Amino acid sequence: MPNTLGNYNPEFYAQEALIQLYKALGMAGRVHRGAEQERNGSGNQKGDTINLKRPTKFTAQEHVKGTGSSAQDVVGENVAIKLNNHQEVKYKLTDRELAYTTEQIITDHITPAAYALADKIDQDLHALGSKVGPKAHISGSASSGFITGPRKVLRNNEVPMDAGMIHYLVDSGMEAAFLDLGIFHEARITGDGANNAALMNGSLGQRFGVEVFASQNADVDMSAMSSTATASDASGDSVGAVNNASGYEANANTVAVDGFTGVETVQIGDTFTIAGDPTVYTLTADTTFAAGAGNLVFYPDLRRNTADDAVVTFNQLDAIQEAGHIRNLMFHKNAFALAFAPLPMTGDGRGAEMATVTDEISGLSVRARMYYDGDTASNFVALDALYGTQVLDPMLGAQVLRASTVYPA
Repeated sequence: MPNTLGNYNPEFYAQEALIQLYKALGMAGRVHRGAEQERNGSGNQKGDTINLKRPTKFTAQEHVKGTGSSAQDVVGENVAIKLNNHQEVKYKLTDRELAYTTEQIITDHITPAAYALADKIDQDLHALGSKVGPKAHISGSASSGFITGPRKVLRNNEVPMDAGMIHYLVDSGMEAAFLDLGIFHEARITGDGANNAALMNGSLGQRFGVEVFASQNADVDMSAMSSTATASDASGDSVGAVNNASGYEANANTVAVDGFTGVETVQIGDTFTIAGDPTVYTLTADTTFAAGAGNLVFYPDLRRNTADDAVVTFNQLDAIQEAGHIRNLMFHKNAFALAFAPLPMTGDGRGAEMATVTDEISGLSVRARMYYDGDTASNFVALDALYGTQVLDPMLGAQVLRASTVYPA
């Protein structure tokens, strides 16, 4: 016989948690959220992976009379979103505590529990920033250039600058510096009344077509980089070539190279391009070249077929990267994705009461469970969610690397 938990209403708690989760999501509310439809539209919900198609990027070529132009490879690529992150917030209340406070104490704790879930989801999304290849560097006193500079990097990479689609995630120090800038709070610049949000609420809002928002999770401290091949003083040799007679087909993530000078090092976070492919690739493993040769392991997978001897060029480090620095992100909404999978209620009525609630528009899904432990006279309340995060296109974003000397540090 299942335990009876009195008048608990797990569906109510799940609904309340969903509302709080939606309110608390920062970066999560600014990324691609259509992957659940792809999964559900297949006719079944089996498997832990949602596969999204990323189309080939072509280049227009001149049609030469009599010979035409070169045919370009059609390279299909799946972007897999693994639904493998199962996060839970669980708390315990004894019968004695309930006797003193009534069941209102459960409701009172739903909000902070939902906030904790939202915070973890945002942390996982922020971690994806390390896979973004393009970089912008900012130092000195904060100015409008701290926005327009990274925006230029996106523009140069042909990122669609659609209204409301470009977001700028900044840390607490950058937020404070921006709030001190006249472009955010001076009425003569922002217009009558347009500065109220910054002055009264600390809300940064839109500037130069970019929505600026802050998060406590954006304080991502990065260690100094010390690759010898990419040293900013140009002492290294940052240019080599693909070393494979048959070349490499698209979707490979390891490429042999040669032509570098002697024993040099490159490390996780170093970025490079391959001739004929505008994609900026990011190393995911450290490499030491022997006699100028070695293997590069990187993200994303090759976007185009690559021939032997294609020139490989590493981007030189900036002085900011060669010292401890902080990473922010400017990105198009479609740079990243977040997807949820509704958790089952198979245990409902079998020693627990539970409910799963999913928002049909956003796809957000959260489950509430309540159960009783007779040995300890304790009531357990749990909120959990199953989701996955992924980089859809690392060229749709830019790591904004700021020196720690930017006011306030």
